[in-house]
Amino acid sequence: MSYKVNIPVVPPRSASSASSTSDVDEEDDNFSDWASSLGEARQTKSLFDETVLPTPEAVIQHDANIWDFNLQSTCEKLGLDMFGRIRLINLIRNAGLTKDQIEALKSSDPLFKDDNLLKPVIPDDPLLQYDPDDSWSDDEDIPPPPQPSAGPSQTLDQAKTASTSPESSKIAQLEAELEKARKDLASMRQLVSNTIGSEDEDEQTNGEASHSEVQGKGKGKAVERDDDTHYFHSYEENDIHEIMLKDTVRTVSYARFILSNPKVFKNAVVMDVGCGTGILSMLAAKAGAQHVYAIEASGLAVKARENIRKNGFEDVITVIQGKVEDIQLPVKEVDVIVSEWMGYMLLYESMLDSVLVARDRFLAPAGLMAPSQTRLVISAITGDRTWKERIAFWPSVYGFDLSTMQLPAFEEGLTEIVDKEEIVTSEAIVRDINSHTATIKSLDFHSSFTLKPTTSSETTIKAFLTHFDTFFNYVSGEQSHIPPAQDVEIVSFGDDEFERPVEPLSSNEGKDGRQISFTTGPRGKYTHWKQVVFLLRDHIILKSNQQIDGKFFCKKSPTNSRELDVEIHYRVVDSEGEGAQGEGDYSVQCYKVR
Repeated sequence: MSYKVNIPVVPPRSASSASSTSDVDEEDDNFSDWASSLGEARQTKSLFDETVLPTPEAVIQHDANIWDFNLQSTCEKLGLDMFGRIRLINLIRNAGLTKDQIEALKSSDPLFKDDNLLKPVIPDDPLLQYDPDDSWSDDEDIPPPPQPSAGPSQTLDQAKTASTSPESSKIAQLEAELEKARKDLASMRQLVSNTIGSEDEDEQTNGEASHSEVQGKGKGKAVERDDDTHYFHSYEENDIHEIMLKDTVRTVSYARFILSNPKVFKNAVVMDVGCGTGILSMLAAKAGAQHVYAIEASGLAVKARENIRKNGFEDVITVIQGKVEDIQLPVKEVDVIVSEWMGYMLLYESMLDSVLVARDRFLAPAGLMAPSQTRLVISAITGDRTWKERIAFWPSVYGFDLSTMQLPAFEEGLTEIVDKEEIVTSEAIVRDINSHTATIKSLDFHSSFTLKPTTSSETTIKAFLTHFDTFFNYVSGEQSHIPPAQDVEIVSFGDDEFERPVEPLSSNEGKDGRQISFTTGPRGKYTHWKQVVFLLRDHIILKSNQQIDGKFFCKKSPTNSRELDVEIHYRVVDSEGEGAQGEGDYSVQCYKVR
């Protein structure tokens, strides 16, 4: 973390200022320039609108007059220290909180201990540096101007006049402001020390930075890599939630499972991991849950509380802001864990890791995971459209060869919507995950696959394609697992289903509940997850009597645990099993999913 405080340098006083009019004029210009710069540095934006005023004091008064919000009294009510005050200001700016949402905050809220909120939303925000107990305009902060002694060339009256001259007053005021800036710098240094780590005085006492410091050794504590901050902040924006909520395949499938299985949710204690807007928590409450604990690590937790209150579920749903790895519940265990944790290519973002931690910490022995199962599926496609857009475009752009720009398309998984007509082989499951029994370690894996042509003619294959299928079962444990032979249900969904409440499905005759499933593959309606295309440098020519044998490797990236490293090994063999290129002769291509 870095934080900059601009400390002005007070212009030196000229020894001949009393006798030289030109020197005084030049000094006045220096004071004027410095004061102008200082004024710009103190310009402050309102917490609630786009108004920018000359000082933080003016903004505080503006927000009190226009928005009826008193920052100081709010901080006092919540018992916030300097760091808590900084967190509150950054939270308001980042999440766009209203006065009502701010008043709903409690001093025990974990966000007031979240060091991510110490990072300024607005660089050099004067409001973060403003101390209501130490205002720049306080007379006690302005030291008396130096009293020159009367001498042969200066009478006592002249000395008094000089001591109260405009130049002396300006100097005194500027020196006071400089001292205040120094105090702010000291506070910020302490903030950085508390946030990043205190210095180790036993190491490198000569004060020279070495290469080992950069690597986290030597002077100063090592700063751990942070894969979470950007991830959680990205979910504080409205856009991503609007996209997910308008994905009717996703949201309607969850709603149908929750509302169509009263034996699962009636009087159950439910945990919603990554609650976002609170939609799944409210569905669980609507289905009759005794209580729902909605866990949200990002600042969106504030809006989730407001959504829940507006819909009348505040007595049934408790929003807890924090990582599920760190939080505590007022109950020993929960009956159901529901979470929409899936990312691109199923495992991107690694949110399943947190869901499995929640399961191991809080789920009752016979508790239910929703979804209960997911499958990562691979197939081969012509890839014609993706190739045209990502590769064929570059060699001739306004008459110039820009083919150097093609390279990233061969090194990254490309998130695309692919037409089902482009699929020219069978599908193969490369990972089948049971949410009740999976481990975090098992999410790094490799798996063999075989793809057979689905057409009788020779086909050119330019890419592999992955998608995932999701299953909800009303029974828990290993019994919930649906065998590979049972296909995902392909259901039609309307684009406008978010405009009305989801209705429960009729119960299955003789069964205790309803299974629900959906696909993100080209056979179903498109979803916000789309599919992931892996373009091949060398095209595959596949005949009707041949098949593709391959190995799929997937693991978390060593540089960012929320990204994935993928390797695809493949070869073409005769359908009878005899290698056309010789046994073990695989082509290999590596990709990033990010």
